[in-house]
Amino acid sequence: MIHFSCDRCKRVLGGDELRYVVRIEVQAQVDSTDGEELDDDRDHLLELHEILERLDDEDAEYDGEDVYQRRRFDLCPECQCKFMKDPMGHESLAHLGFSQN
Repeated sequence: MIHFSCDRCKRVLGGDELRYVVRIEVQAQVDSTDGEELDDDRDHLLELHEILERLDDEDAEYDGEDVYQRRRFDLCPECQCKFMKDPMGHESLAHLGFSQN
């Protein structure tokens, strides 16, 4: 039998208890900053091939986790409500109460 617990508060969730699944995907995005116009005549297949060759290179600058990550979390109803109110955690940062040194 599979047992679930809330990944936020660690409370064990019963088999018939409502739980929420949160999936987060993080992808690296590189936008062209040189201001060149999009060229409809460019060879997209060749560009993809060049990108894949760079990734296969032993000296590649980024490993897989730098480019793409996927996470899955189980939440109880209370933690799901808190997550939906502040998914980026802004409120928790405001409550740290650093001194004004």
